[in-house]
Amino acid sequence: MGRCALKLSRKSAEASSRIKGEDASLAKRLFVLAFLVVLLLLFILFEQVQTATLSLIFPSEGEYVHSRKTILEMTGEHISLTLLATALAALVGILIGVGVTRKGGQDFQVLIMRLNAFIQTFPPSAVIILAYPVLGFGWKPALLALFLYSLFPILGNTVVGFQGVAPAVKESARGMGMTPLQQLWIAEFPQAWPMILTGIRHSYILNLGTAAIAAVIGGGGLGTIIISGLALRNSALVLSGTIVISLLAFIGEQLFLLLSHYIRA
Repeated sequence: MGRCALKLSRKSAEASSRIKGEDASLAKRLFVLAFLVVLLLLFILFEQVQTATLSLIFPSEGEYVHSRKTILEMTGEHISLTLLATALAALVGILIGVGVTRKGGQDFQVLIMRLNAFIQTFPPSAVIILAYPVLGFGWKPALLALFLYSLFPILGNTVVGFQGVAPAVKESARGMGMTPLQQLWIAEFPQAWPMILTGIRHSYILNLGTAAIAAVIGGGGLGTIIISGLALRNSALVLSGTIVISLLAFIGEQLFLLLSHYIRA
């Protein structure tokens, strides 16, 4: 009896220690996220902060802000394009991934995956060039390029996620009399979601970096200040856009890590 009580006490202590460690890790992530958001807001809302920061690094440059657009406007355009492309890639990628892992679509799985991998061989700039005559000047060709380029991580992870669902889970769902849709949503999707979320995270980070090419065809975004800096040989302007993109990437990474934590919990 005493040994059982001792074992239970040890298990309780281990569980308590693990929970405290997870709480400390969560608090640290929240602090890092808040710190990054504050840095981003200071940089994009106050030109004085932008100028002071860049002048410390490049004191010889005479221009530290874009002459026609504010960094806040460019950041808004960049985030909008990134989130829209990621959302479309997530919607299409998950739907196709679910379709090719069902009994009726498994015959198309290899074809879809090969086609998707083939699309990834084209760089975003090439897709923009091909789409420009049809979609014209602006953000639409860039959106198409980002969508196609970021589809593979989500589609691939969706397929892997559903393939990784334990057969026992599927058998249990069928044994409980669930319909195919209920099996998918209640039994399989929660098991596959962490892998799908990883694909969405990769897609977001990928789109965030490559969205800078939108400025080449008038799509706006932070590529505007980066390309202006390259054209003017102004390293301060290039770094300004790079700083904001990097902060957005770090913030997105922290948000996805927090979301993953709550899913596991």
